[in-house]
Amino acid sequence: MPFRTSATTPARILTAAADHIERVGLYQGDELWQPGEASDAAPCTVLYAWERSVRAARPSESAGEEAWEVFHGTFMDSLVVLSDHMNERPVQGRRWRELGLMEDSYRCLMVWCWGNEPGRTAGEAVAVLRAAAHVYRSGGDRCGGGCPGD
Repeated sequence: MPFRTSATTPARILTAAADHIERVGLYQGDELWQPGEASDAAPCTVLYAWERSVRAARPSESAGEEAWEVFHGTFMDSLVVLSDHMNERPVQGRRWRELGLMEDSYRCLMVWCWGNEPGRTAGEAVAVLRAAAHVYRSGGDRCGGGCPGD
């Protein structure tokens, strides 16, 4: 897989999500963040921390088509490596097809469920995000083997 041309990489998205949870804490429940406390300082779910990092990585509206293509690949790669890491093995496509879901929806549901598991701690959430980020090498942040789409 070639080096990415964007400053945004899957590892940076995952690391930013880990940093956010480390800073604000983990929230478990039916909302993305602690109800009544929605702010940059309120505890949030693993899924929301990831989504927040993806939004921060978006190119400007005036960015060219190539920048947007790289961004879409980057955020999907970060979701794939995170959900595969949480699953402890690659997620099989038949799983989301059997449920009639799109791949990204199924993987987001996995991240939500993993983070909402009773007894899950902020430390565990930070650790899994950092471990998933580590799958990508620093420097060019290439996949550490087994890249999605390879």
